[in-house]
Amino acid sequence: MSIPKNILLLSAPLIYNQGMATKKTTKKGASKAQKRKQLQKKQIVVIAVIVIVVLVALFLLAHFNVIDVYELFGLKNPSGDNGNTNNNGTKPSGTPAAGKLEDIDMNACIKVHFIDVGQGDSILIELDKDTTMLIDAGHTSTNGNNFNKDDYFTYIDGILENSGGNDIDYLIATHPDADHISLLPTVFERYQVNNTYMNAWYPSKTAEKVHTAAENELNSTLKEFDTADDTVIPLPVSNYSLTIYSSGNDGFSGSGTKNNSMSIICMLEYGGKKILFTGDAVKETEEWFIAKTENDTTFDIDVLKVAHHGSKGSSCEQFLDYVKAEYAVISSGAGNTYNHPNQETLDRLNNRHTTIYDTQDYGTITLYIDNEGDMCFVTEKTPEAAE
Repeated sequence: MSIPKNILLLSAPLIYNQGMATKKTTKKGASKAQKRKQLQKKQIVVIAVIVIVVLVALFLLAHFNVIDVYELFGLKNPSGDNGNTNNNGTKPSGTPAAGKLEDIDMNACIKVHFIDVGQGDSILIELDKDTTMLIDAGHTSTNGNNFNKDDYFTYIDGILENSGGNDIDYLIATHPDADHISLLPTVFERYQVNNTYMNAWYPSKTAEKVHTAAENELNSTLKEFDTADDTVIPLPVSNYSLTIYSSGNDGFSGSGTKNNSMSIICMLEYGGKKILFTGDAVKETEEWFIAKTENDTTFDIDVLKVAHHGSKGSSCEQFLDYVKAEYAVISSGAGNTYNHPNQETLDRLNNRHTTIYDTQDYGTITLYIDNEGDMCFVTEKTPEAAE
């Protein structure tokens, strides 16, 4: 049966309109899907930007020591400290720290003060509440020095008052250079020095004056090193140990730098940590020290007081490889004409990833070590303040 033509003509618009409606619905659905995809892309971009901003902010806050990222996320710092140390071997760009001061047991700790005396050396150690030690006391008044003698003795007065007296229990004069001993005559005048250790070598009037003051000090003992020797100072508490290594007066008699070569080297041990003090020791002294300690392959220290203000002739490759120090402290004066510390020495330390602290950058540097081996450096100022 055939459909009349007039019925087909009437139904055509209806079929056409249904087709158009289907097309419109399809286009409308596709348009919504595209908009959803575009919205999702925008959301992903926004989230990515927010994540990047947060990461950059965290990096900057951690870099400038505003926050401790490891502590923030409850993670263990792989460097073994609070993340503030600059462990790439370069000089830190902010106030350094080898730990947290709040972790130090102040009732069972030593404090090592690397006092800023400009171009010179002076280290005051609080071994406990009643026992103090002074290693060198000198400066060069005209070379790289903003040193104030009154401020220096006011600083020492304050520490000795905290120790409950006016005594310096142990005094070590590493060698007779003026930038290490020029203040010692005043030390003997001002304080009671109970034990003095020095080389029997007096090449200057200042050295003679120090020797005379040590000999004349009442209720005191004087130990002088005439020949190559080493000794252990009997500290009053069993968990301390201080060993003095001295080549003596005749150790390097043929050397043109005899004063520096004969520098006393001493090692302080406490809480499982070791600090090595080297005076102005030079390469031949360092080689002598390696031989003296029997080239012990297990020998290592935690903190090295860098010899001779970081000069090129000290801290030789063999010595640095031998002592394996994690931290190094340099005592030098800003603008000194010797260019201390020398860049070659800094490079040798940097190549071994040794964290460096210099008094010309940080002022007086105080090292805390407690009987559990927790350790922390505290500095007087930041490098920016020193500029």
